[in-house]
Amino acid sequence: MPLRTHTFFRQAFRLIALGSALAGPPTVSGQPLDPIVVVPFVNLSPQLSNTWIGIGIAKTITNDLQHLGLAVLPEPVVHDALTSVEIQDLEFIDGTVIDAGRTLGARWIVAGVYQRNGDLLRITTRLIDVRTGEVREGFTVDTALLDLFSAQDQIVTLLADSLIPLRRAEGQPTQPQGLYLEPQVAPPVPTSLTNRTDMDVADRAQPRPGKRPHSSDTTNSGFAVVPTEDVPVTTIRRTTVPPRIDGRLDDAVWQDATHVTEFTQIAPAEGAPGTERTEVWMAYDSANLYFAFYAHYSNPGMMRINRSDRDDIRGDDQMSILFDTFLDQQRAYQFEVNGYGIQADSLVNADGSSGRSSGSMSMMSGSGGTGTASRRRSSSMSNSGSFGIRGDDSWNALFDTGGQVTEDGWTAEMAIPFKSLRYPSRNDGEPHRWGFQITRRIREKSEAQSWSPVSRAVAGQLTQFGILEGLEDLSQSRNLEILPQLTGLKFGSLDTDNGQFTEQDPTGTIGVGVKYGLTPNLTADLTYNPDFSQIESDQPQIETNQRFALFYPEQRPFFLEGQEIFQISTPLNLLNTRTIIDPRFGGKLTGKVGNTSLGFIVADDEAAGRLGDRNDPQFGTTAQTLVGRARYDFYSESYLGAIVTTREFQEEHNRVAGIDGRFRLGQTHRLSFMAVGSSTHNETDGNISGPAIEADFTHQSRNLGYGLAYTSIDPEFWTESGFLQRVDLRQTSADVSYRWWPESSLLTWGPTFTFLRLYDHAGILQNEQIQGSTSFTFVNNCNFRGQFSENLERYQEVNFRKTGYGMYGGCSKRRISIFGGFNGGDGILFADDPYLGRSTSMNIGVYARPTTRLSTQLTAISSRFVNPVENVKVFDVKIFRTRTTYQFTDRFLVRHIMDYNSRSMTLGNNLLLTYRINAGTVAFLGYDDRFQSGTHINDTLFLNRAFQRVNHAIFTKVSYLFRY
Repeated sequence: MPLRTHTFFRQAFRLIALGSALAGPPTVSGQPLDPIVVVPFVNLSPQLSNTWIGIGIAKTITNDLQHLGLAVLPEPVVHDALTSVEIQDLEFIDGTVIDAGRTLGARWIVAGVYQRNGDLLRITTRLIDVRTGEVREGFTVDTALLDLFSAQDQIVTLLADSLIPLRRAEGQPTQPQGLYLEPQVAPPVPTSLTNRTDMDVADRAQPRPGKRPHSSDTTNSGFAVVPTEDVPVTTIRRTTVPPRIDGRLDDAVWQDATHVTEFTQIAPAEGAPGTERTEVWMAYDSANLYFAFYAHYSNPGMMRINRSDRDDIRGDDQMSILFDTFLDQQRAYQFEVNGYGIQADSLVNADGSSGRSSGSMSMMSGSGGTGTASRRRSSSMSNSGSFGIRGDDSWNALFDTGGQVTEDGWTAEMAIPFKSLRYPSRNDGEPHRWGFQITRRIREKSEAQSWSPVSRAVAGQLTQFGILEGLEDLSQSRNLEILPQLTGLKFGSLDTDNGQFTEQDPTGTIGVGVKYGLTPNLTADLTYNPDFSQIESDQPQIETNQRFALFYPEQRPFFLEGQEIFQISTPLNLLNTRTIIDPRFGGKLTGKVGNTSLGFIVADDEAAGRLGDRNDPQFGTTAQTLVGRARYDFYSESYLGAIVTTREFQEEHNRVAGIDGRFRLGQTHRLSFMAVGSSTHNETDGNISGPAIEADFTHQSRNLGYGLAYTSIDPEFWTESGFLQRVDLRQTSADVSYRWWPESSLLTWGPTFTFLRLYDHAGILQNEQIQGSTSFTFVNNCNFRGQFSENLERYQEVNFRKTGYGMYGGCSKRRISIFGGFNGGDGILFADDPYLGRSTSMNIGVYARPTTRLSTQLTAISSRFVNPVENVKVFDVKIFRTRTTYQFTDRFLVRHIMDYNSRSMTLGNNLLLTYRINAGTVAFLGYDDRFQSGTHINDTLFLNRAFQRVNHAIFTKVSYLFRY
């Protein structure tokens, strides 16, 4: 369905060209007029019986504009051109469609789309300036079907209000009222458009509309049942001379490469052409994929591009390439670049989630203190009102990029080695067929464009990819990567018993990691004595008065590679690799064989045996962790999987095993489930075992969304390899939301309502929540959300009734971005003698870019609790964090982080120099200082609150990636 809009504008410009050639330039009193052309509006509704509406709208607009005195090409001429051409066989006109329309005399184009939902109708109209390619005017009219005539009159009035002043400003006369333009003798059509053979058209290698395979089609990747609507198909061309990746488009390869110029808006005006011109070229050889980008701007001053570290371009304008290499609509690789050639990459899951929990403060205690994970709803850019396909940016790949700024925008080049991708094996001469998407983001306009059109009426994003063809005889060499690492540390710490600061002797370690591609789609990873120290500290979180444990995301590259395979379809986290603290060695096997994705992890963790008592029999021993995962992909975004985790530590063990699945039901519904059991033996609990079950059903369409979920976790279920906040619960939750899309300065808004009930296995109600919220998303990257909730939370056999409210908002500009949130209402003091008090929490962040090389971010988080009886503060915690980065070159940067916690009275100071060649070859040199208030350390040794140095360190880390 989305392609109808995409194909429609191509057809429209072709009809303009044919109609103009038939009619010739119309005249009034001998003075030539640039004609206005009205083409049939395209039907976005799935019912083909609604096609008459678009034809009727175009006829009415044509007749009414003519009677208003405007020079409009008669409807019979357009109709004749339409009936004389096989629409499905139309080829792309040589050059850009805008240039072709200009050459053949068209001045203004009136086009549009409409969608019928029962007796309601939405009509979106666009007035396109052929000379500049801009959408000069655009408006949407919502009406009942019975009021269609009135809606058409409204559209004509709006068009006339725009067209008449525009033509007068250009010195163009309007016709006497009622004048009918008769076709004139057709002028000669340029030979560039007439003397073309079928081979000429094919040689242009422009994208041609095609169809996804029908449900009967299969491939070696397990591609089975998928939607059958039309999607664009493009064929990439092979080259023998690769380009130099420097951002300059002067390489010979781009003269004959596949050239893509048609892009459709995802936001703010879904289905309309992009307001800024975009060009993409692509080619390949046996080793690499090559892409070139030209991002044009009518006003180059609106560009947002900065020099930054790798993966730090989320706020920039950028181009993205996405590959669904297995064509199974389960996951995709995303490669991004900005105008300075700064690169980013990520792994996109079928549901659009990043797979990593955030450490930032939530809007409210949204779960009402349930201690369970929130439901993952698709973050597809088509549904969220935001733009850009979000993925897990912890995934890293080797590829080359380059970029430069031009007079009217920026250009960039990209080379992606096939060794950086996983894809099905093919015999010699057997072609590959991949899912494919190209996107562009223009931050200043809150605009997202895509090559394959994306509809808000479809949940998810991978099912709306186009198709990339033409890849054959790719390199069969196996990917071998060797990553040696050298780490050095000089450390000093304070002895809190005697107040002496002791410097330790310098230490150093050598480790190595090896990655080998057993096949193009199956990879083995081995690591020995790895350095798993984090270069950057975790994002701060308030730890005071928290009933449940806080989650901190994984940041270590070894565990991040292939982590999407180990994710299950429901929120329960069965693999939290941060439980593997310091492995002596580790190994992984990840990939896909046929329809089955496989993943295995083994690690020997030395941290488990670092106990305070040397006489403990477990002192100095290691813990072994083993994880196995398999999932069989049935069809798009649908699979059935199994997972096993085990952690063994001497005589103790924890084992978890079970199944999970996700099934896409049509374009808007999904069903997910998980059923696992655990067996645990340890000194504290003895032998315990129990099951955990989760299931959820969701619907997400253009306007309406809803979901129903159920979770049951037995009192004796436990996972030591995962992350689990609480057990002994049976929770049922439901939510419903509705979104409106004004497509004006307010992009989208709508309410959401949530209801949750949680019982323990004894049948006692532990939590209940009723919550309502409303969110607004505006142009210029601004958003706001407010919510209100009524909660019940049972703690230490007492039922507490709570009322809460909150708001969150943010706005991002070129040089400064501000975001913040506030939660207020009733809260529980989680203590031996709990009671209800007044709780408030806030966070605010300011992100500034004074120059393209300098960025600084200030984050402030606070949490306050007041005893309402005595009106005194029980606690008031504030955390401040600054992070400042200066990018000297594309490879070299310096970063400074300072953080302060008012509760623990600690102060941190961190300075880091980074020289990065690629995702694997990097050198770090850092200095870290930690201070704490004297009385908080030892009030006997330190009699005042002056800061004392607790520890400091100088560290260095160097790694160099060898790839063969």
